[in-house]
Amino acid sequence: MSGGLTAHRRVIGGTPLLSLLVPLRGRAVRLRLKMEAENCFGSIKARTAQALLDALEEAGRLGPGSRVVESTSGNLGVALAGLCSERGYRCTLVVEPGTPRHSRDEMAARGADVVVVREVPGGRTLGARLDAVRDILAHDPTAVWTDQYESPANPRAHRRGTAAELALAVPQERLDAVSVAVSTGGTLAGIAGHFREHRPRTRLLAVDAVGSAALGGAPADRPFKLPGFGSGQRSRFLTEDMWDRAFALHDVHAATACRRIATGTGVRLGGSGGAAALAAVLHAQDTPTVTDVVCVCPDGGDKYEQIYAHPLPVSPEADRDVLTALEALGAARLEKGDPQ
Repeated sequence: MSGGLTAHRRVIGGTPLLSLLVPLRGRAVRLRLKMEAENCFGSIKARTAQALLDALEEAGRLGPGSRVVESTSGNLGVALAGLCSERGYRCTLVVEPGTPRHSRDEMAARGADVVVVREVPGGRTLGARLDAVRDILAHDPTAVWTDQYESPANPRAHRRGTAAELALAVPQERLDAVSVAVSTGGTLAGIAGHFREHRPRTRLLAVDAVGSAALGGAPADRPFKLPGFGSGQRSRFLTEDMWDRAFALHDVHAATACRRIATGTGVRLGGSGGAAALAAVLHAQDTPTVTDVVCVCPDGGDKYEQIYAHPLPVSPEADRDVLTALEALGAARLEKGDPQ
């Protein structure tokens, strides 16, 4: 078992940057995509899952016979299922109907029990997932909640890992901003903690979904909800001093950004990566000095049939800035060689 775990740990972190050049009003803006799909288990949540389990083990809360329980929109569940299998823990994951079938199948294939709650109107399905987690905890004394929503191990993983890697990879004078889509808020909180201390001139962009409560708005129905983007509750990790600009984007516009990038470059991002890229271009459009933005791309597009395999629904009305940004992303091209 330890040999397998060591192999997995060697491929958590150290993910590459892929550069796109986006033509924008007479200049080229570089988007550096932090390709977190290169982690084991296919997403940035491998970092989070490892940190959550490590913290519980260090606190003596996990041991032989323990059952790990978590609410997940997909990626964290896949990573937890894999790591729990390696470490010898049972694993129960609570998901919702919109969780991609591909992700649910991966969780089950890695030995997890998958519980699907019903959809709740008004953007409150997360509450149903959390109620199911609490019910499991109340009835099973061996159950331990990793709690990605409040465990300090979540942002710590990104402060020590994701953010530190970005700061090492990109010289300060070349990095104008970092764009991060939010859900639990752990990734942005960790990146903000590192950059506020070590790279305070770099602007931080918080990207939320219309109808999400992650940054403090009221939850609402999202008919085309993208998994892993936005949340039905406010982030426990984020405070307003952690970002310089906040964007609220429609899910369909984020999905359209993914398609535009894929058509022009062959790079298929997950929905939250498309949201981060769209927000980065929106920021650059009205900030002429911006030439270089990192976009954290939590996963790839392989599981997102709703983005790539089916026609997108009719787009909500977009203002001119969004339409211009989407057009620019459609004209993006891969940058050859290392821009550093």
